[in-house]
Amino acid sequence: MGTNYYVAKNKCDCCNRYDKEYHIGKSSWGWSFTFQGYKWDNLTSWKLWKEYLKDKIVVDEYGEFMNYADFVEMVETVKSPGYIRQDGKKNLSYNSGNWFNPKYDWDDEAGYSFTSREFS
Repeated sequence: MGTNYYVAKNKCDCCNRYDKEYHIGKSSWGWSFTFQGYKWDNLTSWKLWKEYLKDKIVVDEYGEFMNYADFVEMVETVKSPGYIRQDGKKNLSYNSGNWFNPKYDWDDEAGYSFTSREFS
């Protein structure tokens, strides 16, 4: 089980209603964060996503808002590719599976998995 994260836009301060602009990616137990890549908008690495998100609103699939600093901390610590979990095992990588296709999937320079295919 995991949690998907999105960029929220047009957020109403009265009712907290918002539109989803981008699917950022998914956090799943035992796995490093898997990013949705948008080649046409140059969101193809964690470094580029991190810069883009600085002035954006991050929301999870349950409607919980997450501030930028907390999101970055999650991605760069417990959801990083090299993180060793409490069970002594390293986070798995999405692109290490049999579904890897270099036409759609890649790892960035920090080792985070990206895909341009839709997923949830």
